[in-house]
Amino acid sequence: MTTISRTTSLMYRCLLMAGPVVLVSGLVRADMQSLDDAALSRVQGQSGITLEMDLKMSADALSYYDDGQGVHLEGLRVGSSEIAGNGAFHNATFDVSSAGALNLTYLVEDRRIEFSDIRLAGAPGVSMGGIFLDHSLDGYFNLRSGGGVGGAGYTFDTAYTMTGGRLGYLTNGNAVFLDDITMNFEALGVTLDLVGNTLQLAAPSIKGDWRVGAIRFSDDPAYHGKRHGSTGALLPSYGSLSGSYDLTSTTGITAGGRQGQGLRIDNETFISSASLVYEDDGVALALRDISGQYQIQDLRLDVTTDWQNRPAVGLSLGKFDGDLTIGSVEMGAGGNRFGSVNLRFVFEDRTFNGKAYTNAFYLQGGGHPDAGPQGLRVAAQWSLSGLDLGYREDGNQVYVSGLQSWGQGDVTVNVTRDEIKNGTQFYDGLRVGFDGLKGGYRINGLRVGGEDAPLQGGTELLLALGVYPAYEFEMDGHITLAAGGASGDGFTVNSDIYIRNGKAAVIAAPYDEGAGETAQKGLWLTDVTYEGHVRDMTVDMSEQGLAMETGEVWSTMDIGDVRVGTADAGASFGRVRLQSYEKGSAIVIAPGGAGSVCVGGSGSTSSACDASGGNWEERGSEGVSVGMKKVLARAEGPDKRNALLWETNRTRDGQGKAVNGSGTGLHFNDIHTGDGGDFNGDGIEDNVYGIQTDLAIDVYQAKVTKKQDGPDSLGVIGNRGDEKIMDPGALQGYRYVAQPTAADKVNRPLGFAVKAQSRFKELTINNVDLIHRNGGARTALYGAKLQNFDIRANLTATPIP
Repeated sequence: MTTISRTTSLMYRCLLMAGPVVLVSGLVRADMQSLDDAALSRVQGQSGITLEMDLKMSADALSYYDDGQGVHLEGLRVGSSEIAGNGAFHNATFDVSSAGALNLTYLVEDRRIEFSDIRLAGAPGVSMGGIFLDHSLDGYFNLRSGGGVGGAGYTFDTAYTMTGGRLGYLTNGNAVFLDDITMNFEALGVTLDLVGNTLQLAAPSIKGDWRVGAIRFSDDPAYHGKRHGSTGALLPSYGSLSGSYDLTSTTGITAGGRQGQGLRIDNETFISSASLVYEDDGVALALRDISGQYQIQDLRLDVTTDWQNRPAVGLSLGKFDGDLTIGSVEMGAGGNRFGSVNLRFVFEDRTFNGKAYTNAFYLQGGGHPDAGPQGLRVAAQWSLSGLDLGYREDGNQVYVSGLQSWGQGDVTVNVTRDEIKNGTQFYDGLRVGFDGLKGGYRINGLRVGGEDAPLQGGTELLLALGVYPAYEFEMDGHITLAAGGASGDGFTVNSDIYIRNGKAAVIAAPYDEGAGETAQKGLWLTDVTYEGHVRDMTVDMSEQGLAMETGEVWSTMDIGDVRVGTADAGASFGRVRLQSYEKGSAIVIAPGGAGSVCVGGSGSTSSACDASGGNWEERGSEGVSVGMKKVLARAEGPDKRNALLWETNRTRDGQGKAVNGSGTGLHFNDIHTGDGGDFNGDGIEDNVYGIQTDLAIDVYQAKVTKKQDGPDSLGVIGNRGDEKIMDPGALQGYRYVAQPTAADKVNRPLGFAVKAQSRFKELTINNVDLIHRNGGARTALYGAKLQNFDIRANLTATPIP
């Protein structure tokens, strides 16, 4: 049941809502007021009825009840978005055609719809925060009898244009909002039918485009415009968004939630075309030529409690699967291409590590308890049964195959400002917090060339991008995204992350090679605790690509055991503790891979490369280039330093657990980079160059030679030094050739190729200590320096039979 209580002001019984089709009239329990002469003079009745009005309305609460539990939308206000206390102009014309169709055209100017709080019964003192929508609309809605499955339903056409839009989320006087929204929407031939007990909405054609001029942050509780209400300064922006879509959709709505009353929603959508563009100071990251389809099965909406018996709005999912293709991923001033991406995914119930997981989100009020009474807390559980991510560049394709993920915990959302409240440091921006989040993921392997290509290793090459092949963790902390980058639009990131009971694979074999799941073997970091802090890291779109610069970053990763074999029972190398402290580091991710490369030789031309004994490879114009600069800062305390500790022969406690600090160790302490002199004259050795690493990542054909005479593990015979050539007509799909022809070389196996170069001017290790369990630490080496390093490598991961 839905009610509006204690209406304080209502000028008219008709409220034209923001959206393509909704006209709400006759509000429940709203006081009737008579129209005066001036209002009546604006009602016309010629070929139809024209209603012109200035609408102003407020209500204490709009409530929805489900199985006796309620959600209350408090502080409802409808009126002018620009002038507080004024009404919003509405003009609506109703007409009935000779065929019996209802035609409605409408014009809405300068309207705000606002809720100050969203509260749940049973959770006093906290709320989910407030929302507001400013907009002007110009559109039409035509309704006629007869649906898609018979004469009992309805068919309608609708279209509208939105201008002056502003959509915001507020907590505790701070807001993040989409500013300067424009939108065009059209849905033709939409049918509405009752099929059994399901309300079926079928839309054969939905088209539209939209643009968000800026995504802004405001710490002014009284003003939601683009300039600060007190200072008049332009509010900072995260950047702008735009997009378009052309799709077909069918939705079924059925009464009944997961637990009694509620709603069930099923949906199937086919995307003919779509695009999404993010812009930062005129430089774009664009996802173009999007197509595909997805299905949502058995999505339930309930007002209920979560697994900790906390009041919540529950969204629980039966299954969500789809297949999407992004035809072109572009970045930078020139719109250069990374290539194209395809992903196929299934979210459904599944058991991981002996525990059953589902997909459910329980929305609650409160957020972080120290941030104030307004905020959002989501008790979440997810189960990604499988995802295959395909990447194609210059006609070659690689699949990250069998990605699975699972987890459970709380996620909090607040809009915060830079201050300390109740002992907790907050920062400007949208704060996403993690509270007892326990989860993990794993990758089965790579498939190079197609979805049916042999499963292979090589996922360890993803470590260059900071991605482990498998990872399990328990996590607390937050990431706060502030508006504004290094200059102009963009993001500024502040974060504090704490991980315990971690397991991370550095190298991992597949968990399922076709005969069922097995424990992944490889090189594992186990019993991991991690504490990481980021301050003032900026994220911008530059002319080259995505640019990130750190102000200050420090972390400690304590690895209880480095194991070979399985994560739980593999042989241990002992304990490793890694400490990192960086200032002024940077990374740029840009389109374009290695281009032309001489592998195994030297030379800048094909002939020079061949003459040196190398192999000339033209890897094309697409791919991924990553430029990294890591500036290792001098130690500034026990936590802020670069150090490496290796400890073995630890004693065990009563439960058989190794005791850290009880064994013998090797400690590399206060590792830092330098430029080799004081070149700016400030009396301190410069440290700007750091360790610079360039990675170029491509999917390309690789020269693969046999390592020994005789048959390989799949029975294909060849001699040591023979080259592997792919041949669909040969045994196992390939053969070995002693002297490959030009035609043979075209059929070399595809690989995941990484070209790398790393260099630094000076790297200093302040001291190297040997640690004995009884005698303590003794310095073995003091003041070691490495200078002028330049290391280059070409790595390619291909299937090895």
